[in-house]
Amino acid sequence: MEQYVLRALAKDEGSIQHLIMIYKPRLLAKAFTYVKNKQDAEDIVQETFIKAFSALAQLKELKYFSTWLHKILIRESFYMLKKQERMKILEVEMLEQFQLLSQENSEDYSALHNAVGSLKKDYQMAIVLHYYYDFKVVEIAEMLEKPPNTIKMHLHRARKALRGKLEQTMQQSLQPKDVKRMLKEQLFELAQQYANAPTYYELELENYLEDGISSFMWKGQSKDEGVFIRLDNNGRIEDFAKTPTKDGSPITEEKKLTIAHQLLREQYPEAIAYYTLAEQQKKESSTGFKYVQVVDGLPLDGYYCRIEVTDPGEIIQFTYTGYTENPPTMPKELYPPEHILHALNKGEWTLSAEFFNEQYDSVSESGIYAIYESELLRQAYDAVTGKPLFDNDDEPKRSYVPFPKLEALSKKDTIEEILGISDEWERYEEESMDEEFEELNWRPKSWKDEEGKSYEHYMRRKFEHRMRAKVDKQTKQLNSFISFTKSEGEAKLSEEECLQIAIQFIQTYYSEFASYLYVEMKEEEDIVENRAFFRFVVQKDGYFVGNEFFHMNISKKTGAILMFSSPNIAIEEIEKFEPKTIKPIKELLPLKNLKVQVEWDKVYGEKEQDGGEMRLIYRIQTTDGAFVKGIHAESGEVIYSII
Repeated sequence: MEQYVLRALAKDEGSIQHLIMIYKPRLLAKAFTYVKNKQDAEDIVQETFIKAFSALAQLKELKYFSTWLHKILIRESFYMLKKQERMKILEVEMLEQFQLLSQENSEDYSALHNAVGSLKKDYQMAIVLHYYYDFKVVEIAEMLEKPPNTIKMHLHRARKALRGKLEQTMQQSLQPKDVKRMLKEQLFELAQQYANAPTYYELELENYLEDGISSFMWKGQSKDEGVFIRLDNNGRIEDFAKTPTKDGSPITEEKKLTIAHQLLREQYPEAIAYYTLAEQQKKESSTGFKYVQVVDGLPLDGYYCRIEVTDPGEIIQFTYTGYTENPPTMPKELYPPEHILHALNKGEWTLSAEFFNEQYDSVSESGIYAIYESELLRQAYDAVTGKPLFDNDDEPKRSYVPFPKLEALSKKDTIEEILGISDEWERYEEESMDEEFEELNWRPKSWKDEEGKSYEHYMRRKFEHRMRAKVDKQTKQLNSFISFTKSEGEAKLSEEECLQIAIQFIQTYYSEFASYLYVEMKEEEDIVENRAFFRFVVQKDGYFVGNEFFHMNISKKTGAILMFSSPNIAIEEIEKFEPKTIKPIKELLPLKNLKVQVEWDKVYGEKEQDGGEMRLIYRIQTTDGAFVKGIHAESGEVIYSII
């Protein structure tokens, strides 16, 4: 599963969809136990995936992706419960937020703000919730505990009163639709002002959520040009990234810092007192600044603001995650960190194999290496008690059987024939950032893009009625494929029949891998009604190579391949792997150049209804602070991430 998480980190849509497909049923079941409502559970799961994939780079250990997902789900569930309770009693706060937004934004809307502010309280609430927050009449009625007809009456009378007041002020007649348009337009104009996108950029995403958060994205003429911005419910920047557009002479680092600090002060003046400038990293043509909330010299997990300023002085990134007014206090006594390292050296180690890349890992050359691994290396520990925080039994143990020998089929000549793409479909171009693979896309000839810039329209354009394949630019071999279409058919194939389809496909087009593959056995819970999922792992001389496998998804209705992915490594790497002098783990211990790092981290649990308790934890790292991946089983050197 780590391979898909890694690909998702690289924005690979197929891997993202695969992870959603795998985890969605479990997350829905879990969310339902909290909120007891199917629609709310679905909303929570959708929000969980959005936040998980947008912040995937923050996941420190890919292996614990499942645990991380469930932590986010629990937090979102509690947010939903708190929201449902709070919305019934916070009418005044809502109105205060709206008035605050009114004061901070463009003076062009002062007439509208004044008009809304002069309405009766009930009318104000109806207007704000319906037009600014996009709640439906029925939803507002439920939140305010009033009949839907009463809300309709309040909206009708409020619109009538607004038109009268605005006509008096603006000396012109307004249509009812203009009232809503101006409320949304306010956010859009703010986004345009902050983004400052070139005139030739096209708006691709314009999305408004119920909680007042809005997102916008503009794309330029090339794949490298674009702007993304997300505003909170007060019209302040939460997240912003753009391609540099400003040329000019380089400014000093001090001036860059002044620009960064000024924007933070403009957007979140209340946060200045809580933040400390923790990082100032000079890059090739820009400088990144990171402000964090610090307690006893240690940054608090999740509370920071990251700003990047180019050499000519243009802000190209701004990410704000907030602060806490009630930071934790340092425990009086900590668990001795040397006991953590002692347990590591005395603990259980397993021998395996993994592919490492010299670009990203501390190896002299890329290739497969035999390594010793320990679950304790990837653990986080309570710094007071020393107890592990992660449940390492989260993923079930798997068993494997040799890859069956089946006769290959006749090879098809084209990718379309291989994947069963009919003449009713046609190729279309879509820009790709991938340097290794060529991306091929197909859609039905009858497909038409719907008008709209919302997130729903954006996702529909990206995924609906689409087939996508990646082909290795050098070998011209199919690397992966995914179909975003409904699988319709009358067949009811068994697991065994689908397995035969998958095996014959690999035997036909990837026969060179067949002698190195094993079939991962399924648990009963992995078997679903209409689809069959299979994973064929790479093994050489008794070593299973971590994260290298074929994955296939077969429709039980049609026998069609719905998803396919191949290993990242070439067959030559597998053939070259021949460990010769494996040393016993006892000869390599105790490990040197390791330390126990102490840090603040949020830990979520079912009883933590405040959304997450900040706790002091330990992690095992190299003395340089790098993430440890394992011990080279031949040399005894620690292999760690260098990025």
